[in-house]
Amino acid sequence: MQYLKADTATTVRIGPFVDSTDGVTAETALTIAQADVRLSKGGAAAAQKNDATSATHDENGYYRVPLNATDTNTEGSLDVCVSVAGALPVVFRYEVLP
Repeated sequence: MQYLKADTATTVRIGPFVDSTDGVTAETALTIAQADVRLSKGGAAAAQKNDATSATHDENGYYRVPLNATDTNTEGSLDVCVSVAGALPVVFRYEVLP
């Protein structure tokens, strides 16, 4: 598990995103918009992230996802969930600390 500081903007790296057909090939040209990134704070129902910036490809199917202070404003678990056409869904869990 990775840790984030509460009420702080940050960029997290998530992935790998792999092809939904073969489950192996890295997806390097996905368009991951704000609406594609869903956050679940402390196990609550997931909602769209607040930061309006889209994710950008880093390398080999890993993407950088910007989060703002509103996205990290709840201490406890934070699930970052991304489901986009062409790739298998990706979920990363973070712990938000004071």
